[in-house]
Amino acid sequence: MNIFVPIIVTLSVVAVLARICVLFSDKIKFFAKGYDYGFLHVEISTMWKLAKKCKIKDPQSLFVSIPLMNRCISLLIAKSRRDGTENTFKVQKLLENLYKFRTRIALASDKKHGLESTKYLVPGQRLSIILKGKGVFNSKVVNSARELAVTLPSQRIKGSGVPVVIPGKDWELADISVYLWRKEDAAYSFTTTVLGSGFFRSESVLFLKQSSDLVRSQKRQSIRCKCEIYAQLFIIKSEVTDYSAVDTQDGFKCLLEDISEDGALIRTGGKGHKNVRIKLQFQLEGILIMMYGVVRDVEYNAALNQSRLHFECTHIDPSMRNSILTYVYNIIPQEQKDVHDALELATEEEDNPSEKPDSAQS
Repeated sequence: MNIFVPIIVTLSVVAVLARICVLFSDKIKFFAKGYDYGFLHVEISTMWKLAKKCKIKDPQSLFVSIPLMNRCISLLIAKSRRDGTENTFKVQKLLENLYKFRTRIALASDKKHGLESTKYLVPGQRLSIILKGKGVFNSKVVNSARELAVTLPSQRIKGSGVPVVIPGKDWELADISVYLWRKEDAAYSFTTTVLGSGFFRSESVLFLKQSSDLVRSQKRQSIRCKCEIYAQLFIIKSEVTDYSAVDTQDGFKCLLEDISEDGALIRTGGKGHKNVRIKLQFQLEGILIMMYGVVRDVEYNAALNQSRLHFECTHIDPSMRNSILTYVYNIIPQEQKDVHDALELATEEEDNPSEKPDSAQS
């Protein structure tokens, strides 16, 4: 009889463990998938709680679905506003982590859908071509169905308004390096051979060998969106910066053309300068935003006497960062969406009034 006691105990333990595995199988799978995607334990735990709060049937889909992540963040914002806890440290920290998750999902998706071959380049895509010993030339994609057809490259010599064009036959069989910036994606480079020259729809072109060996040389680390936001720009001169100080005096007027949590593209009058420390101050949907950072690059248009400043944000309050992310991802609570839809409908009806009122009056 004593022989069977250990066996019974062992079977009981196995049964309990099996029961636990059944009860927590979804959670175990969720955590396993989270680890596979490179998330930390605390991050996975946060996402699990969020998935349960949002009643997502398949919690694992939260790791790959931007719409589900948007839905969860939107619900969290709505609930915290109702509870009056939106600006608490706990909620703001949770939102900060969730936005990081959302950015990682979006960037991972971009990486999967990055440019894999030159045959996917669209007509009009600008190219910079290096011909060894001759310098850098500008060109554009004309067609990519078979060979990669590009406009006959031209080169602008400093001090001369006339572009230099090398005859097509002089390009033939040359090995070249090609660089391009794919809008809202990244920079790519590849090497290829000029197969020949000729015409495509009466335009002089070079025919390049297609390539699947593209190097993604620059990858954005944040999600940004186009915008038209008027802001005040202040040049930071002091060594010590008070990040909580709100400027009441007017700074330089500027226009933000795109924005993300870690930077912006700024249009301003005059000629800008690189490596200048600045502060941006503006209102974003009624919320004060202050961004501190450095001008990393400048594009100056002499004809307009305007500059486009590539601004890198090095400091921003977490709650302000979350406000920018909410704006960028267009994640607004359902009640705010309802108000927006109602206003849109009213505008449509005002622009296209029904004929029924007129007929009623007649």
